[in-house]
Amino acid sequence: MKNVTLPRYTIGADALNDLERVVSAFGKKVALIHGEKAYAACKGLLTPALGSLEVVREVCYGHEATYENVAKLTSDSDVQHADVLVGIGGGKCLDTVKLVGDQLDKPVVTIATIASTCAAVTKISILYHADGSFREIPKLKSAPVHCLIPTSVIAEAPIQYLWAGIGDTMAKHVECTFSARNDQLDYASELGRTISAMCFDPVIAHGASALQSAKKHEVSEDLEQIIQNILISTGSVSLLVHPDYNSALAHALFYGLTVREHIEKKHLHGEVVSYGTLVQLMMDGQLDMLKKAYAFHRQIGLPVCLADLELTAEDPLGDVLEMAEKNQELKHVPYPVTQALIRKAIEDLEQYAG
Repeated sequence: MKNVTLPRYTIGADALNDLERVVSAFGKKVALIHGEKAYAACKGLLTPALGSLEVVREVCYGHEATYENVAKLTSDSDVQHADVLVGIGGGKCLDTVKLVGDQLDKPVVTIATIASTCAAVTKISILYHADGSFREIPKLKSAPVHCLIPTSVIAEAPIQYLWAGIGDTMAKHVECTFSARNDQLDYASELGRTISAMCFDPVIAHGASALQSAKKHEVSEDLEQIIQNILISTGSVSLLVHPDYNSALAHALFYGLTVREHIEKKHLHGEVVSYGTLVQLMMDGQLDMLKKAYAFHRQIGLPVCLADLELTAEDPLGDVLEMAEKNQELKHVPYPVTQALIRKAIEDLEQYAG
């Protein structure tokens, strides 16, 4: 038997008004687990939206998605007594809350306060060590039961999160189609791969305009489309395709780069992944897509070379390449992706001019 999940979500300036209805299907007691800035950004909308729900715990998730922070929350007696866990924030907060819900067998409702990754709807959590370096990706039993997307809150968020989210989204199509190449796909994986097309050309078409709207804190049609592509299109691919097809070199290289302390401290996930997308396209000889992506990166300021990530062409990147090569995201690809192959693609990208 196969259980296929697709995202359930509410989007709009008044999306949080759906919270009470969504939660009431599972009970009345909620634990609000949040990022500090995220909670402050949406508290004015959230408080009246709670209605008759009882808040049994309100707590910050802990600033990093680690097993240690998950353990603190799972051992919290108030969290244990909640009927529903409500995660409020960005990817690391929501990945933490999802794993807490998984371990406590509790439904999770997510409130996406930024559009930077698809963490709000997926059934994986990306875990890190306390120092910010990548640890592993545990698979969860269930996806969040519902995602609330308050567009007015996202439009007010720092624009770099949306910018990085655009980069992360484009990677999904490039990686999914690469990892699934030459395989006979079942229906769900074929559907997911087809949906992944929404993560590339439409993002290039609407991305720059969406960023201009976000700069003005306005919710335009372009911005709403980009938010849904970041959160829902990408998340749908993740939920539908076989886990082997979810990522490839773009994310493996990101996880490799997290061994450099400044990457985690000064650069966003999707920003770094977007650089890996260009490296993968170069390595795989997909020059038409590379030309499109490279020009778009230049247009909106996503990285196109090592210098954009505060690295140099002379850096051997041995530690980065070793971590990338052994990353789980390269276990199922159409040909062996070696350190030498990645290094050659990086060097070729340094010389590329579009």
